Amino acid sequence: MKKSILGLLFASLMIIGCGKGGGDHNDSNMSEANASFEKQGFLTTKWCAEQGMFQDCRMESIVCGEGECYQKWEFGDEEKMELVLYSNDDLQYYPLDLSKFHHVAELLEEGINKDQVLIKGDLADNNNTIIVTSFEAPPPPAKSFFKGCL
Repeated sequence: MKKSILGLLFASLMIIGCGKGGGDHNDSNMSEANASFEKQGFLTTKWCAEQGMFQDCRMESIVCGEGECYQKWEFGDEEKMELVLYSNDDLQYYPLDLSKFHHVAELLEEGINKDQVLIKGDLADNNNTIIVTSFEAPPPPAKSFFKGCL
């Protein structure tokens, strides 16, 4: 209930233009006008979303697609990089197609394992895969009066 109220509040702020977060990264070949689908949620890997791990998901799952895969993954092996966006609104994840997106490093640096990541792109016809054209990172955490005092 609390998450849905917060989600509605954030959505209303986005509509009136007050909730614009961190950097908006557009591909030079694609404009926001081409982005016909937007979804906000938690950026993580497919394995983490399937396991319900949203806070302490192991970072190696980004490279080899599952937890504890570092035990069998050898340097130089092909990376799986199965990124998904888990939507708090409809409680499902959307696989991300990054083939037309050239800012993957920024997406990982600014958005991985964070909530309120806004993915823009096109929705694939055959499933719920988002073909990513741009993203907006979540806003930085607000400064706290007690931070560093305790």
